[in-house]
Amino acid sequence: MALDVALDIGTSSTRLATNQRGVIFNEPTLVGIDTSTGEVVDIGYGATDLVGRTSRHVVVFRPLEKGATVDFDVTARLITTLFERAGVSKLSRARVVMSVPSLATAIERRALRQAAVQAGAREVSLIEAPIAAAIGLGLPIQDPIGSAVAVLGAGASEAALISLGGIVTSGARRLGGNDLDNAIATLLRMRQGVVVAPATLEMLKMTLGSALGSTNGGVEKVPARTVERGEPVEVEVSAELVNQAMSEVVAQTVRLIQECLADAPPDLSQDVSARGLTLVGGHALVNDFAELIAASTGVQVVLAPHPDVVVIQGLLACLEEMSALHALFRGLDD
Repeated sequence: MALDVALDIGTSSTRLATNQRGVIFNEPTLVGIDTSTGEVVDIGYGATDLVGRTSRHVVVFRPLEKGATVDFDVTARLITTLFERAGVSKLSRARVVMSVPSLATAIERRALRQAAVQAGAREVSLIEAPIAAAIGLGLPIQDPIGSAVAVLGAGASEAALISLGGIVTSGARRLGGNDLDNAIATLLRMRQGVVVAPATLEMLKMTLGSALGSTNGGVEKVPARTVERGEPVEVEVSAELVNQAMSEVVAQTVRLIQECLADAPPDLSQDVSARGLTLVGGHALVNDFAELIAASTGVQVVLAPHPDVVVIQGLLACLEEMSALHALFRGLDD
């Protein structure tokens, strides 16, 4: 059996699966490179462990930002290393299915495709993330029925209404979970004069944050460093501060979903009213997000089980049904 690969490279996390082994990589989108030799030192969690612990000539890169490739060479190196771990060589010439944000430009799509070909792919098919998510959810996307999904990632958020194998209406913005983290970091710097580690920001977002603004008096003590002198301190962070920081990004995310649903044809709107909308992506795990979107749209909203792996599951399904789903790929890399 030929080795085929599904690849979901996101701003924050990258996932790779093969038709023979399923999901074999689900780690941060990070690449550690020795700048003196040009060699890849490690990727994923291994690259995370390199941050602040190695010599100056080892640099850790994040090759995607806002859902787009910002460093083609590093992206190609990431894919090459992933292929090596999956057992893909330039001799095997594997077929590859990759996700791409619906708002990606033609240049961004070509860059992803070219990076995969350079890494050894024989054939590369691109599929838009909302369609991959809908496939992963098992929705009847090829039927004349409206299926609504929202993919809320770290760097981009998008909602789509899908019918007859294509996106009928959509809403998308280049913002996501990373913007929530950055907003919390900014307010901590302004209000308390401290900076905290990225992992701490993520914890505060998921523990204290609420899309509805609920606080319940929540407070977390976290290690930090003062801005002025760089001294290590411990500070108390309230749920109120976290929610205030997140409010604008949350509001913009809700608006893009509202825009998508507002543009839907009447018949498909009825389908959404009856069938609801499903949230996927790591950003969707923020407390009360589904409840806020339901209240803001009047549509039943469900958070998918394991929302962070729905897209890669959809891509894996595409590998198994490549010929039947071929029409979904056409034109995406033009």
